[in-house]
Parts: sequence; C-alpha cells; structure tokens
Amino acid sequence: MKNDLRITFPSSNFLKLDKEIKSYIDKSIEEFMNDIQGNEQNFPYSLYIYYDEYRTKEYRSYVFYKSLFTGGAHPRNTIFTINYNTKTNTIVDINNLINDYPNLLNTFSYQSRMQLKNTKQFHDPRISKMLIEGTKPSKENFKNFIFSENGIILFFQQYQIAPYYMGQFKTIIQ
Repeated sequence: MKNDLRITFPSSNFLKLDKEIKSYIDKSIEEFMNDIQGNEQNFPYSLYIYYDEYRTKEYRSYVFYKSLFTGGAHPRNTIFTINYNTKTNTIVDINNLINDYPNLLNTFSYQSRMQLKNTKQFHDPRISKMLIEGTKPSKENFKNFIFSENGIILFFQQYQIAPYYMGQFKTIIQ
C-alpha cells in the first residue's frame, strides 16, 4: 500500500519566516518517515499539513493543521503556529509576549476559560474539568496563538480542553 503525503505551505518572501516554516515542515516529514519505517502491516499511513494565513499591519501569522495517521482508531491532529513581526524581522512566540506582558498567561487563562465555559459543550462536569486543566496559566497551554485584525486567536489542541470527538477549539482575545 502507498503512504499518502499531502503538504501545503506558504512562501512569504521574509527569509527568517520562510526558514522557520521550512524547519517545521522538514521536521514533520522526518518524524513521519521515522514513524512509517518498518510498516509491516502494509497499511497506508498519511501525513497532511495545510495552513491558514493571518495578516495585520505588523504581523504575519500562520496556523498549520497537521493530521498524522500511523494506525489506530483515528489520526493524530495537531496545530502549530508561527508569528512573524515584519517590522522587527523577528519570530514571536509565547516567551516574547510574556516578557512584554508578565500577566499575560493569567489573562489568557481567565478570558479563554470564560468564553469556552459558556458554550453548551462545557456544561458536562467531566468536560469542564478538562477545560480548567487545559486553560491553566501555563506557556504550554497558550503557545499556539496568532495575531489577527480581531485580536489574538488562541488555539487548543485536541484533548487539551475536551475529548477528541469534540475537535479543536480556538478563542479570540481582544
């Protein structure tokens, strides 16, 4: 059986940003190739990566959606974000934001939890426990974000705040 590899990624014309994107794509392909070595089940494995782009005056942001299937009940879906400040020619991650705004994690935690817990899905006490854990003020919980015209969009991995079947979530912090 053939394995299926489908990857789309942007070219931004910003050398540092393109290098960061290429590094992520290369690492994803390398991990996939390592995973499929010795595929004795003769089962088709797959890696799909696609992206969304967001632009503001100062930032170019990308969210990459990766779906990896190497057997099991369902694919492993993950999100990865890259933010680039076009004025300072720098990659911006959660550490940069925390340096500039020391109370940021508490703000992200409170606002995202309030937005999400008011939705129908999170009225189940078992799921609300996952929400509380997945929105605690930690770098790991809020490392996937992008800058948009509407504010900062926070992305949550599957299983981070809810069971797999509920999918991935995002919130906007204005």
